[in-house]
Amino acid sequence: MRRAILSAVIVVSAAAACSRGSNDAGKTAADLAALRALDTKLAKLETDVASMATYQAIWDNELNYTRGLDRHDPALMPKSFWPEASISYGSPVQVANIASYANDGHSNSAAHQHHVTGLTLDVDGNTAHEEGYILYSSDMPRNKALDTPGEPTPGRALLGGKLTSLGTGRYENRYERRDGQWRMVVHEYTHDITMRLQPVDLCATACLGRWDRSDISYLRPLNPLSAEDRTARAEQSRKPHATPAAAAR
Repeated sequence: MRRAILSAVIVVSAAAACSRGSNDAGKTAADLAALRALDTKLAKLETDVASMATYQAIWDNELNYTRGLDRHDPALMPKSFWPEASISYGSPVQVANIASYANDGHSNSAAHQHHVTGLTLDVDGNTAHEEGYILYSSDMPRNKALDTPGEPTPGRALLGGKLTSLGTGRYENRYERRDGQWRMVVHEYTHDITMRLQPVDLCATACLGRWDRSDISYLRPLNPLSAEDRTARAEQSRKPHATPAAAAR
């Protein structure tokens, strides 16, 4: 479309030049040269915007995946993959099983987070190879003695036991774009560094997170939490099925 418009402008300009006579020939040539230069700039801008859009789409997909991991969201995690995708954290995992695989493992921890700290991309048409650096905290043993029946939820750390892990690794992914959507078709995790730290229990007053849709990140609209709201939410670590009053606001 842009080239068609440009061609039309050139034709109109040329016709106008002929009607004005030979004295305008130099000016017309300069105008055509300027239009050609503008066309070159627009083509480069189009390429640059497409490249940025690809990076942003893959970055967003990566963040949605790690948010699904940390919120134990069974609907969010699979959306990052095409149905036939190959997933491996040392052993193969089917897309249909990624939520249960991740949640079962992470529920042994009092808390965990995954941070995507940077991406590098190699894009070729509708295929992209991506490396994402990951910083994670996990393996803080959860005091399951405080559980009530039902799905696990972030809980209080089991003190005096196993040290918790702070580590880094990389996601090595192959993406495909289908119908304008970038999703993973190969997802491999490569571990790099593990550090062992002594866990500290802060959940008596500070832990507000939930492993379900009562987590504050799902609240719409998000209203300010009072000190009472925060304390009540922190105490919900003891009661996996109770929903804080603030969640209904």
